[in-house]
Amino acid sequence: MDYSYYDEGYDIDYTEFGEDAGDDIDYGFYSGHKQDNLYSDAKPEARDFLVMDRLLQNIEACVQPSLLQVAKYVTPMLGLCLVGRLLCLLYARKRRLPPAGVSQRDANSIIVAPLHLIHATTGLILLYATLGQRLGERVGLLLILSALGYLMLQLVRVYSGRRAATSIAVLTVGSQFLYELAIWRQRSDWPQLRGVQMVVNMKLISLGFDLASGQVPRMPGPLAYLGYIYSPATCALGPWISYGRYVECLVARGKWLTTLRQLVLNMLLCLLAVAVSNCLAHALGEIASGSHLLLMYTEALGVRSSHYFVSFMAQALLVSSGQTLDGESKDSKELDERILGPLVARPWQIEWPRSLSVLVRSWNIPMHEWLKHYIYGGFKEHNLGHTFWAVLCTYVVSSLLHGMDLRIYMVLLFLAIFAESERLLRRHLAKLFDACLAAGQCKGPDHCCFSRCPRRRGWTNSWGWLVRLTNLIFTLVAMFHLAYLGIVLLNETLNLEGSPAGELESFVWHWSEAGYLSHYVGFGMFLLYLFIS
Repeated sequence: MDYSYYDEGYDIDYTEFGEDAGDDIDYGFYSGHKQDNLYSDAKPEARDFLVMDRLLQNIEACVQPSLLQVAKYVTPMLGLCLVGRLLCLLYARKRRLPPAGVSQRDANSIIVAPLHLIHATTGLILLYATLGQRLGERVGLLLILSALGYLMLQLVRVYSGRRAATSIAVLTVGSQFLYELAIWRQRSDWPQLRGVQMVVNMKLISLGFDLASGQVPRMPGPLAYLGYIYSPATCALGPWISYGRYVECLVARGKWLTTLRQLVLNMLLCLLAVAVSNCLAHALGEIASGSHLLLMYTEALGVRSSHYFVSFMAQALLVSSGQTLDGESKDSKELDERILGPLVARPWQIEWPRSLSVLVRSWNIPMHEWLKHYIYGGFKEHNLGHTFWAVLCTYVVSSLLHGMDLRIYMVLLFLAIFAESERLLRRHLAKLFDACLAAGQCKGPDHCCFSRCPRRRGWTNSWGWLVRLTNLIFTLVAMFHLAYLGIVLLNETLNLEGSPAGELESFVWHWSEAGYLSHYVGFGMFLLYLFIS
């Protein structure tokens, strides 16, 4: 539920895709924003020619190498997922396992053990293909951490109850800080391992709470635990899945033609996202350098596109493994889920958001489900008072899962305040004017509880136009917040002509150039809500 989900469970080494984590990229035509603006002094005809020439250079010098590198990276991962799915299917047919799938009570049985072994083995091989050369040291560390997590799960068996599960969550997040602070902070490969370990931590925490609540009736055996933790569909890039959903999908029952169609569509979108992230976003940033607001939006587009790239790749792995996600029915009626399969993100609702709340939910859908079920629900049960504090605590936990990164802490803190302020204000405005002005999407003319519903009143009604205009303004404000906060997560600072060199070392310079407008708008919404309520 945060702005940098590619870091949470999706933390992969973008240097393999031509995107250096700390330095500017030079594809022969671009080296950050350290060049003079080529378009400022040119005549309109010459400027149009330069723009087209630069875009063509992008395609020739950047897009093609990036796509080839991605294809080399993704192909073995997809192949392993397909092989693991086929082996599980063949074993299930040989043993004549029931078509309904494996129940959680039978997950530790001997007849199911080979299925867990297939998942664990293919997952570890996939991590080898992902993590690279130092296999023994890297995978050895992950196995040690997983073993410690399994030992911590025994607390739930000894001290049954939610308190034991909460202790596991605190120990899990705290141990990740210790690894980063005392052991792996100076290691260049720790960010990559941190992403994998974050997925493990989320699975471990959810399993602890599910055991405490009885949703998982039996403690998983060592082999079932390893199969869950290192399932090839989720071990490298995420997303989180519950233990119950993993057991349900031990043997994928989907149609192969549907799998192939969804796999091809996800891979095409994956390649499009990496092309935008590595190449086109930078070129658009150069073109839009005359306006700082447009420059922030185009540069933040690179951050968002890198997240879309990993999300589509994760969706492709889920589809190839036949894995479904929590909160998603196997017979989903949603058009986007029927076309693409399990959804990790909804970019169309991020780039054109109805509100910040919708944007946050669409950024990483499985993470949102995890936070809502295990973190937000827990804080609400303890009656912490106003919903705002439960939301803020949820964002704090999401921040801690990302390790030691001050930028993410600041982004999530302001995102929590801005999103909740907008939600409260729009909820009050919706009740005050009896109109579809809430942060959530209108349920349609047949189910809407407001009399001034644009879909119900049609296009000729003045109130319908006024409601649409108000929602459009909130959408534009959310897009501005998206660019304003996204600029913080860039790995490089923008260098514009005339800007002080000292201020370029901090992302705060970009906020100051925008007049801290996003902060004024966000806090202003909260004050307006307090005033009118």
